[in-house]
Amino acid sequence: MSVNALRSLRDGVEAAVLDQRVEPSLATGVYAYVSALLRLAEDGDRDPELAVGEGRAAVGFLRAVPRLPAARARTWSPS
Repeated sequence: MSVNALRSLRDGVEAAVLDQRVEPSLATGVYAYVSALLRLAEDGDRDPELAVGEGRAAVGFLRAVPRLPAARARTWSPS
């Protein structure tokens, strides 16, 4: 059950990026982290319940950070 929850978290991060609901530069790291937790849980190297809690914390952090504004061109001026 917990492995399925980790898969759901990982898929949710991917969907949030595609829907542009989260900052993509941060989502890449959260996606990789949740994927690593999933691999560890599947291999038996990490308690699945603990991994789900850590994954939820990472996804919560991702959702709490606002999207960055679009980059704008800046001109250089000597000081």
